[in-house]
Parts: sequence; structure tokens; C-alpha cells
Amino acid sequence: MGVKGRLKDMGLVDIVQIFNAERKTVAVHLGSEMGYGRVYIKDGQIVHAMYREFTGPEAFFQLLAWKDGEFEVEPDAAAPDRTISESPEGLILEGLRRLDEARGKGRDQGANVGDIESIRLMNRLLEIGILEKI
Repeated sequence: MGVKGRLKDMGLVDIVQIFNAERKTVAVHLGSEMGYGRVYIKDGQIVHAMYREFTGPEAFFQLLAWKDGEFEVEPDAAAPDRTISESPEGLILEGLRRLDEARGKGRDQGANVGDIESIRLMNRLLEIGILEKI
């Protein structure tokens, strides 16, 4: 039996750390207005991540940025591929560093939160077929 929850209550970092400490094999399914992604953990090590066109560490970094959404843990799920070889700690630290760097650039360059929300909305409209890429 798996576990379900909201990312605002338990973030991806917390989820990974729990299964790393327990040396578990699971698939973490993530869903939000941003889309759907998965992170596979084998014996406590992150071995694969996928989100939209991204796989491996880049997919994990994208998912790490999510502040809200839902997650569901599927026990004993085998990864379809191995795209990550970094340690969970190293992957998390690099992801958090990138997030921090992106936030700093946003402040320095005057990025608008509304711009980010507009991009999310456009991506969602593409996903459900209201908009079409040309």
C-alpha cells in the first residue's frame, strides 16, 4: 500500500530523504497544475526521474521546484531506466543551489511572479489541448 499527500505538507526533499534513510525501492508520482512527473528510488538511491521532456537530474531539478501538488508513493516499483547516478544528497544540494540561484536572478533582473504564472497557465492549456503549438 502506498502513501499519498500534498507537496506543501511534505516536499520532495523530505520524501526522498525518508526513503533514502529506509533504503526503500519506490516510485514517487507527482502531479500538479505544472503537469505530471515521477521519481524512482531503488534501495534508497534516486535512479531515474521524468517530467515532460526532461529525464534524469534535470527532471528531478524541475520537480524539486514544485511548491504544491500531490504525490503518491508506489512501493517496490522498478525504474524503466537508470538516468541518475549522483547521490541523493548531492542531487538535492545541486537542485537547491539552482533554485536559490534562480530566485536571486529573479530579484536582480526584476522578474515578475505574474510572468511565471502566465507560463504555467500556458503550459497547462497546451496540456489539455486548448492551445496548440505551431
